[in-house]
Amino acid sequence: MYQVTAVFNKSCLSDVLKELYERKIEGITVSDVIGKGCLGFCEEGKTPDLYPKVRIDIIVSNDDYKETAQEAIRANTQDLGYGAGKMWVTPVLEVERIRTGEKNEAALTQSTRIPSKPTQESYFTAVDTPAS
Repeated sequence: MYQVTAVFNKSCLSDVLKELYERKIEGITVSDVIGKGCLGFCEEGKTPDLYPKVRIDIIVSNDDYKETAQEAIRANTQDLGYGAGKMWVTPVLEVERIRTGEKNEAALTQSTRIPSKPTQESYFTAVDTPAS
């Protein structure tokens, strides 16, 4: 398993997400970040200009999905020229879906189970739950 992480310009985000979805890659974390790839020489006491970017993190189960995710990101961000961003891959040792306890590849796939309908005993109403 791998974690594919990319930092790139916000203007590309919707195109990247659309292509990842079309390629059947879901489960993406998106964060707003600021930064600059090369700080260069900074005057003493002066903060370098930092630019708004987005960071996406994707956990994939195998080499095929890793290459697919990288190509989807590359195809929508590479033409930007200088300052387009960075992408890197990190090995992942273990993944667990907190809600169900599924591990590794099972935790990365969409569940096809349909949750059962709640029974009368499995939920509360305003009458039997104290107000805060």
